[in-house]
Amino acid sequence: MNDKTTKALLCEEEKIKKIHFLIIISSIPQIIYGFIYFKIFLCNSCFNLFLSELSLFLILSIIIFIFSSNKEKNQYLIGLSLSIIFSFSFLIVLFTTNKYYPLFIYFITLCIYHYSEFFSVLLYHFDILTSEYFLINHSTNWVIATLFSFMETILGINYFDKYKKIKFFFIIGFLMMIIGQYFRIAALYTGKKNFTHRISFDKANEHKLITNGVFAISRHPSYFGFYLWSVGIEIMCCNPICIIAFAVILFKFFKNRIIIEEQLLIQFFGEEYLEYKKRVGILIPFIHLDKEKEEKNLKIYQNKKNLKKNIFS
Repeated sequence: MNDKTTKALLCEEEKIKKIHFLIIISSIPQIIYGFIYFKIFLCNSCFNLFLSELSLFLILSIIIFIFSSNKEKNQYLIGLSLSIIFSFSFLIVLFTTNKYYPLFIYFITLCIYHYSEFFSVLLYHFDILTSEYFLINHSTNWVIATLFSFMETILGINYFDKYKKIKFFFIIGFLMMIIGQYFRIAALYTGKKNFTHRISFDKANEHKLITNGVFAISRHPSYFGFYLWSVGIEIMCCNPICIIAFAVILFKFFKNRIIIEEQLLIQFFGEEYLEYKKRVGILIPFIHLDKEKEEKNLKIYQNKKNLKKNIFS
């Protein structure tokens, strides 16, 4: 790759970063407008506010279509959609007494989750960046689970409203959601280039073992954060079916994934990872890796190490 190509790629990267940053901060004038709408003009029609937000979305979408390339259109439109949904939901929660406020809090945290996932790839893995990294439809199971959760929340509000108003569950769930989101986002931005959404089966040259920040609290803080965040949302919304479903399904998914990753990390970092493993737990409830498997992994690692010593001695 020559200097001109490298400079062009860097310019393209900076341009896309700046536009996404502008899309994110576009929430600020939207929220200011909502404050004026609700508090100064004393309007309380959520439908009219929705029409205003929709009009803004259409205007900005037209600008995106005119001035961006085909490759970037999807990224900007998804980002803009998340910004609009975030702003609208934030205004509803802050300035109205809408009975669906748990659902709007759900929308807010979803917008933060999807944009933070994408932005971490934008910052640290620009070479593989696509709109897929918003992780909105990264699996059929995820889409079905999210839609089912929305349905249970809406049905519960309409038919079991008194159970939805139990403040204890709302507070516990809300705190779990906030802590989980913090761990997930902190893991993305502490890990930087060492964090990838797909399991790496080969150790890259720049791959380092991260043990500071949230990695000093949990060996897999992004998984722990996602687990806490997902289950916390369901507790906050008082969705009994989804609480059980999310807790069990995510437990199985993360346990299987962690077993694979732990084996690879032992291969990548050897004794350094084994020492780290002794000091720091996983924190997802009931995930205790099988000791026999761990001992087997250790023997495999030690045999490889001894083999290398024999070859080079």
